[in-house]
Amino acid sequence: MFATPDQLLALHKANLASLQALTASSFEGMERLAQLNIAAARSTVDEAAEKVKALLEAKDVKAVTDLSVNAVQPVGEKLTAYAKHVYDIASETSAEFVKVVDQQMADSNRQLHTVIDSMARNAPAGTEGMVSFVKQAVSSASTAFDQFNRASRQVVEMAEANMTAAGKSVSKAAANGKRAA
Repeated sequence: MFATPDQLLALHKANLASLQALTASSFEGMERLAQLNIAAARSTVDEAAEKVKALLEAKDVKAVTDLSVNAVQPVGEKLTAYAKHVYDIASETSAEFVKVVDQQMADSNRQLHTVIDSMARNAPAGTEGMVSFVKQAVSSASTAFDQFNRASRQVVEMAEANMTAAGKSVSKAAANGKRAA
């Protein structure tokens, strides 16, 4: 498949670069997720301390009830915001992976077409049908992969739209809950 050791070395270098890019994207996603979790934990602890302090300072049962009602309402919004941040981090990390894999697939397809063209030029007489069959098979596989990629992207877009709609409905429900209280 490779005419020279230099071609094999170039392939290994390209694979190493892809691996490094995937690893860097993974670590960046993990760092962002860890920072989000630390910020969420810090915020939760601070808010809990404030609410306990407010409960201890309450003078009557109505004040305690009001504090309890007001404490529950923003939880849905915060959970939705947290889930959205996690989803955004995962989505961006996934997009980086897709970019690297797409580039790797494009490079592999170019190399495969180069090999097939070389094979066609050097093929013995009478094997044109086999070469044509191989070219058609590669073309069909490439088309199927492209269709799979498009379908996957549509699923991701639908999931993002559903996430956005869910966030809006939770925010709307929380706003209605505040008005009712």
